[in-house]
Amino acid sequence: MRGIRPGSGSTVTPPRPSLRNMPPSPPQPRCAAVLQHGPCGLEVTLPADYIAFCMHYQDRYLRYTRARVADAALSRRLVEAALGSVATNWTGILASHCPVAEAWDILGSVIAQAVRTRAVAGRCTNLYRSLPPLQADVVVLRHRLCLSDEQAADLLGVEESVITSQLRMAHRTILRRQQDSQAPEGAAT
Repeated sequence: MRGIRPGSGSTVTPPRPSLRNMPPSPPQPRCAAVLQHGPCGLEVTLPADYIAFCMHYQDRYLRYTRARVADAALSRRLVEAALGSVATNWTGILASHCPVAEAWDILGSVIAQAVRTRAVAGRCTNLYRSLPPLQADVVVLRHRLCLSDEQAADLLGVEESVITSQLRMAHRTILRRQQDSQAPEGAAT
């Protein structure tokens, strides 16, 4: 059978290691991915819960990263790097209070480092300079990606009420800064 290794129990061997090419069927308890880099075609076993996590979040991670970074290819590499880091730390992440929030922090760190070190044209650079990271994330998720409060909360690993309050604080901060920037002009006339 294609995809199943004889004598290996419940491991599945997808045709390529890319998360986008994982089969849509529910993952087996342990899944194996064949690495196509090199002559020996190493097989790496990944936990099924990690693969399910990737399948659930990768598209929204990519959309979010694309909203922050103007380069589509770089956005993909950044998400792959973040998910690779999540895989490397999967056991510790699962033991944390909120694994989804831990993974989101990793993605945010990868993006922030790329924007800082590569002189990447960030689409939301001013937003992230003027707001705390969580507020800026919420603004991007709600207004740029048009996610609901529930979807944004799921992606960030927080309660919906956090999304509502952070969005409200972000709007107040943006409004106050706009008013402050217009005040000297109005006083000069």
